[in-house]
Amino acid sequence: MPVNKKLIINCNVGETRFALLEDDQVSEIRLFRDHKPSYVGAIYLGRVIRVSREFQAAFVQLSKELTGFLPIKNMPKRSDKKIKDLTTALHEGERIIVQVTADAAPEKSLKLSGRIELISTALVVHPFRSGSFVSSRIKNPAKREELKKFGASLSIDNIGITFRTDAESLPLEQLKDTANNLIKNWNDISKNQASKKCPKLLTQGPDPIEQIMRDYSTTDLTEILIDHAGALKTGIFWAKTFAPSLINKITHYTDKESIFSHYDVDDALEQISAVNISTKSGSWITFEKTEAMTVIDVNMGNAQISGDNEVQIFAINREAAREIFRQFRLRGTGGIIIIDFINMINKGNIKSLLQFIDELILSDPMPLQRGNISSLGLLEISRKSRQQDLDSYLLKKIDPKETISTKCLFLLRNAEKDAGKNPGKPVIILVTKQQKKWFEKHSIIFDQFQRRTHASLKMELS
Repeated sequence: MPVNKKLIINCNVGETRFALLEDDQVSEIRLFRDHKPSYVGAIYLGRVIRVSREFQAAFVQLSKELTGFLPIKNMPKRSDKKIKDLTTALHEGERIIVQVTADAAPEKSLKLSGRIELISTALVVHPFRSGSFVSSRIKNPAKREELKKFGASLSIDNIGITFRTDAESLPLEQLKDTANNLIKNWNDISKNQASKKCPKLLTQGPDPIEQIMRDYSTTDLTEILIDHAGALKTGIFWAKTFAPSLINKITHYTDKESIFSHYDVDDALEQISAVNISTKSGSWITFEKTEAMTVIDVNMGNAQISGDNEVQIFAINREAAREIFRQFRLRGTGGIIIIDFINMINKGNIKSLLQFIDELILSDPMPLQRGNISSLGLLEISRKSRQQDLDSYLLKKIDPKETISTKCLFLLRNAEKDAGKNPGKPVIILVTKQQKKWFEKHSIIFDQFQRRTHASLKMELS
């Protein structure tokens, strides 16, 4: 049964938000903030500012404020041969066309690739990779062969084409027009490279509406609703060039009620900051993001599904897995993920759970890899994500701070040193109101201090 899919775009001063609804349930939410734009997909004429032999990577200047990191593995092949030493292929000051593949993590540079991709909803053009390719998500063998032959028949010199999932439902003539538009775009931006200002943004820049249309609009969308006239114009212009089948699906939302409130997206956003995510059975899940990974814990809570303990645990883990994968898409979770399932003894249940997870992986639009469930019930997953997740935008990172007791005991250690330097003389420590309360609560310390150092200890508010 076809899924009813709507793309909801909300434009505000300083921020553009979008949500994907599938059968009226919020599946994905992304935020694009003007003060912290996403550059994913942007193609630049950059300048190499440093080449590292140790890292086999180049640092590329993209603008006055932006630099990117280009590893050797992301360089295009030359004469069908891999580059073995980047220092022989690039030099400082060289001009190079690169594309942003991931936004910068804190204190790091943007991630870059020299394997350029010009993107539409139905196909991708590869200027530095020849050949005709078909998405693995298109399963029909006859259609795969038809698209591959069609791509080869376009006879594009040294330019490759990959047909995305949407290509399966579009007429070949429309695919040809879209390919020609993308190729024309490439020819326009790549010609006279030597005389162009460098560094320079060439195409697919950080405009949020264009990014949303490139990355999230598909031919199976029922409707695209945009609540701002200027953004509506941008969306229609993009669709005319790269996805004509979407033009009639783009609608201007004009109701007085906020579009995110009308479609219950605001409620889904509130879930992101919730400590626990409840399931229908009464179990719950916690998401905790660290610097290196996302850790997810599955808890039985008040769930009562079966009197058989193994049956109950399997049912809760299965329900939790479904909700966890929904949260992946909703939050844009990426990187290394560790899921702590409720421990199962029955090997058949473990195998069944992994099979169910494999089905969830196939339905996820982003590439995922999984390991096996360990003896402790832990499952390791790797999920690709090119942009910052919602947690990074919405939740403030809590910096660890010393406890009051730690600070007070530190003051005592220093006071003891001072008493040793000036035997018999009173020692005065400067304290905050909170520290003063702690010392008063633990007043025995003053007697212990005097017995140990033969000096009195006094407090003064700082």
